[in-house]
Amino acid sequence: MKKIFLSSQELDKSAVNAGLAELVLQENAARAVADEIKKRLKFGSKIAFLCGSGNNAADAIACARMLSGDYECVIFLLFDRLNQNASTQLKIAKNYGISVLEKANFNQNYKENFINFNCIVDGIFGSGFNRDLGEELCQIISAVNEIDAFKIAVDVPSGLDMSANPSPLCFRADLCVSMGALKLALYGDMAKDFVGEIVLANLGLSEQNFIKTASQGDYLLEFADMCLPNRTQKNVNKGDFGHAFVVRGQMSGACLLASLATLNMGAGKVSIYNFDATMLANCDAQIMQKSSFEGASAVACGMGLGDVTFNFNEILSLPCVIDADMFGRAEILSFAKSQKCVLTPHLKEFVSLLKFTGFGQIDIKQAQQEKFALAREFSLKFASTLVLKGANTIIAQNGRLYICALGTQKLAVGGSGDALAGIILALLAQNYTSLNAAITGVLAHAKTALNYDGNDFSFSPNDIIKGLKKL
Repeated sequence: MKKIFLSSQELDKSAVNAGLAELVLQENAARAVADEIKKRLKFGSKIAFLCGSGNNAADAIACARMLSGDYECVIFLLFDRLNQNASTQLKIAKNYGISVLEKANFNQNYKENFINFNCIVDGIFGSGFNRDLGEELCQIISAVNEIDAFKIAVDVPSGLDMSANPSPLCFRADLCVSMGALKLALYGDMAKDFVGEIVLANLGLSEQNFIKTASQGDYLLEFADMCLPNRTQKNVNKGDFGHAFVVRGQMSGACLLASLATLNMGAGKVSIYNFDATMLANCDAQIMQKSSFEGASAVACGMGLGDVTFNFNEILSLPCVIDADMFGRAEILSFAKSQKCVLTPHLKEFVSLLKFTGFGQIDIKQAQQEKFALAREFSLKFASTLVLKGANTIIAQNGRLYICALGTQKLAVGGSGDALAGIILALLAQNYTSLNAAITGVLAHAKTALNYDGNDFSFSPNDIIKGLKKL
């Protein structure tokens, strides 16, 4: 996993205080962008550099200087005043004869300014964006987004704030070059359509040295963090791999999907509690029927539960996966307090969870905009592990976030969450901690979609279950 930060300003300041001059940081940032351009564009390509007024512009202007000669570079100044760093870089660029176009000289049909460029570099705002774009900038960014050119954002696409919320208009990048450290803003659900590929730029220090002064950081998950339940010991029996229980509710299909996923993720035994005889035709012969929780290693509850009820205290002491309809019940508060529990809501269910756990009435729009902050706050207040499902799933425990940005749109299908609950259940039954079960479960779920060789729209929960066999 990689460290990820809300902002790199603290890290930049520490590097400068350690003797690494700000100009050196800028030169290294510019070099990183230039290197990425050289990998992707042939010599002689036309590159437009959209420049704001601050350090992001300074990086972009320095990059234009480095590429000038091999590429046809034009600097577009979107503001009349530049800060000292950007002014210094602009002066150097002009000394080398690089074309500079000021805003007053733009064609007011903004698209015409950029129509002939092969690449457009966004050096307008970068990270720390916290303002209204204004009508003119919106028109410029809108025009740029319509052009069929390779688009690169220096650090963070302009229009994307620190909480990963895009403005009404946001630069739509094919590539983001994140400076020095990965930024949380790049990994929000709504950011996913704007950031493209993300690469990390070395600013003159190794990543480890650059981030070592950070007081707090979150983590970006990688498939290497997935710890599958591979069976290495030979003298074992089914009881060594746990007995997982899935609670059946009003919708039997949900618990069947979860049960099959549990079975295919290595649980030694799988049982359905509150089994219904009508399920027999669709139920795998290996899945058992139970009328009590005797012998349970872990339990999944909530998928298709509806109005079905039982004594929830029977499972409160066990490792549990809590999903779906359970988030609309007052009993969820007790499970939220349990260190053995993994809660797996999507955003709408998360809003309900917040209401029942004392956060008040929060609407979906606010929850989306404050997703990182609310997930962190929830995990500081409650001992359970939160898996907040989305385009980029957030796992939260003890105030720290673990982001999985590896999922794809294939997973946006009914039953996908039921399969995920079953995967995590299997791991809990095999004595994984709640955090490790959540991390490996979410990654395994994402990996099945990545490995699927069909098209984007034919993927189903059954493909998730089949995919578990090939991890």
